[in-house]
Amino acid sequence: MKIVAICGLGVGSSVIGKMNIDSIVSDNGFDDVDVDTVDLGSVSGKTAEIYVTTRELFDNLPEDIKPKTIVLTNFVDKADIEKHLVPKIKEIQGQ
Repeated sequence: MKIVAICGLGVGSSVIGKMNIDSIVSDNGFDDVDVDTVDLGSVSGKTAEIYVTTRELFDNLPEDIKPKTIVLTNFVDKADIEKHLVPKIKEIQGQ
């Protein structure tokens, strides 16, 4: 499974998000999950089952990506990320 964290430039908040998502994935024992980062302008070139971004960027995403996107307040709140991400991973994995 591929998860992509999206931010404006792909090197700031999405890297913090990636670190938190990696930690959540590990803490919950999810196997075979790859987490990557991307900037908003390049998101169309990244294929994933789950995209994660902030409210500020969501409206600018391509329409085909929006249904697969988890919208967060910020990438720092690990508890909020986990609350939204874990059920989505379980849903996709059929758990």
